[in-house]
Amino acid sequence: MDTKFFLKIPLLALLSCQAGPSFKSMTAQELAAYNIDKPVEERVHCYMREHTSSRIPRVVCETLAEIYGRNGDNAMTINNAIPNGQIFDIN
Repeated sequence: MDTKFFLKIPLLALLSCQAGPSFKSMTAQELAAYNIDKPVEERVHCYMREHTSSRIPRVVCETLAEIYGRNGDNAMTINNAIPNGQIFDIN
C-alpha cells in the first residue's frame, strides 16, 4: 500500500477531533455575543470555582442547563442556579 495513505489517517483523525469554541479564552463581550442568539438553557456561563482538593480556583464554563441540572434540586429557577446571579459579565 501507499505510504501516503497511512500518513493521511492520523491527519484525518486529528482534523475530525476539532473542538468547538474555547469559552475559557473568550472575553466577556465575545461570550455575550455567543450567547445572544442561544436559548436560555444553551447559554454558556464562565465562573471561578474552587475544588475541595485544591485551594486554587479554576475557571469553569458550563451551559445554564448543566448548572441547573447539577443544582436543580436546590434551585427554584434557572436564575437561582447561576453563580453570582449574573448571566453576562460585560465590562
